[in-house]
Amino acid sequence: MRGLFLVGLVPLVLVFMIRYWVPESPRWLTRMGRMEEARKSLAWALMIDPQEIALPATLPEVDKTRWIELFRYPRLVAAGCLTGLTQTGGASLALWGPTLLVLVLQTSAEHAAFLTIFSTLAAVIGRFFITALIEPLGRRGSATLCMAFGGTLMVLAGYFYDVYIGTWSLFYMLFVAQAFFGSANYTVVGPFMAEIWPARLRASGMGLSYGVGNCGKFVGPLGLALIMGAGDIIKPAAPNLAMLGPAFAYFASWYVLGLIGFWVFGYEPSGRTFDEIDSALDAPLGSAARSASASAM
Repeated sequence: MRGLFLVGLVPLVLVFMIRYWVPESPRWLTRMGRMEEARKSLAWALMIDPQEIALPATLPEVDKTRWIELFRYPRLVAAGCLTGLTQTGGASLALWGPTLLVLVLQTSAEHAAFLTIFSTLAAVIGRFFITALIEPLGRRGSATLCMAFGGTLMVLAGYFYDVYIGTWSLFYMLFVAQAFFGSANYTVVGPFMAEIWPARLRASGMGLSYGVGNCGKFVGPLGLALIMGAGDIIKPAAPNLAMLGPAFAYFASWYVLGLIGFWVFGYEPSGRTFDEIDSALDAPLGSAARSASASAM
């Protein structure tokens, strides 16, 4: 167990490596007026000599922004938060996966932990798979594909948990397949929550969306326990497996919110540069400001 814990800490080394090796965004450095650092950062990305990059003659005016400006874009707030909440079902299923495998398959905890290795591998493969479809299908199309399949597989797993095909548990096969699409979905959602915002609010918008999305990691498992009627919200009781279908339908319903976020409140950023997105988002605000000035005169 201690060995597994240490293996889990390995990614922490990568965090420090990235912090030391990867420079700050040249766009952000430019906005902050740190032009020399911006030149070195851009040269690092392009793998050229920093002296080959010419600095502008004048520094751009630094925009002072506050996080409260996020709410000047209510549609983006809704789009980011709703799509962020799509992790609720998948994260909750991954969290309770070993416990549910023990209850459904009537197996040992050790064997259930072994079985989750394959669902984890499916999740990793899913993330690589969807990267080939993000640009051809767009953010909306690829996310819709993942959420439609992920939600459907989740509901089927809940209602057919006691079905076997030969010696193979249909619940387990659907569990692994759902991990593939559920993980792939967040490969789309993660960048989407950031790229829909104008540059000056991109980090704050991503933080708000991701923070709200993480609330699903609390309400998801809690909903599972309540729907299954467990007296202990930490571990669902075995006799309540008859309610596994409604519980998994509850998980899948969070994907519906994601679809609303993508198609009702969000827009398709695929094929657009950050400068184009900034111009499109800031233009209405600029027009409103000019109209207000004209009215005051």
